[in-house]
Amino acid sequence: MTIGVIGAMPEEVALLARDLEGARSERRGTRDYLRGRLQGRDAVVVFSGWGKVASTSTATTLIEVFGVDSVVFTGVAGALAPDLAVGDVVIGAELLQHDLDASAVPGIARYEVPLLGVSRFRSDARLVRLARAAAGRYLTERLAADVGEEHLREFGLHNPAVRTGLIVSGDQFISSAARVAEILADLPDALCVEMEGAAVAQVCFEHGVPFVVLRAISDRADHAAPVDFPRFLRTVASHLTCGVVMGLMAAL
Repeated sequence: MTIGVIGAMPEEVALLARDLEGARSERRGTRDYLRGRLQGRDAVVVFSGWGKVASTSTATTLIEVFGVDSVVFTGVAGALAPDLAVGDVVIGAELLQHDLDASAVPGIARYEVPLLGVSRFRSDARLVRLARAAAGRYLTERLAADVGEEHLREFGLHNPAVRTGLIVSGDQFISSAARVAEILADLPDALCVEMEGAAVAQVCFEHGVPFVVLRAISDRADHAAPVDFPRFLRTVASHLTCGVVMGLMAAL
């Protein structure tokens, strides 16, 4: 079994790339795919770039060229649910494209992918279960040691939690309370928002490949409580996104 691991930013997969045993790089298009072993499992780790097109291209290459048997997407996201805090981890049980709307065509609902008849793509139940357990273990057993108390205090990380539910994706960087309210008005169960997960989910759905999306909350999508994003990504999120994946790989 070979696991494909994608991150939209280099920092989200940097520690995984560092720990990849026997790493060898293969360039396809503009991306470098790193092959090796993580926790005794064959893996391909890749930085995709932002957005649905970039992540779709990357996921397709992982499946068609490298023959991965499952796909894990790891990275950060903005919180939509009011009870989510910076440092919490969301495991995407379902993924949906919030900016997809072909409903002007009779018979197609808003958010539905034309010709597929699907709006919500369900992650593999086993991967969700294992990812949730891995995230819980990492938050309680490893996060403080990896990040350090100073950074935990700096970003107000007090007992980060793990949630499972709907993640929504779109080619928009959501940064206003008004846009958050619009999304939640139609999708009240949405936990967080990002730019890639649902596109990867669609690719995996169409190829029959199990997948799961893991997101660490980096900010509120309405920017009500601004965070030094580059610093958070470098000092906290890089450990979160990679640590949870390593725990998941060990449990497979």
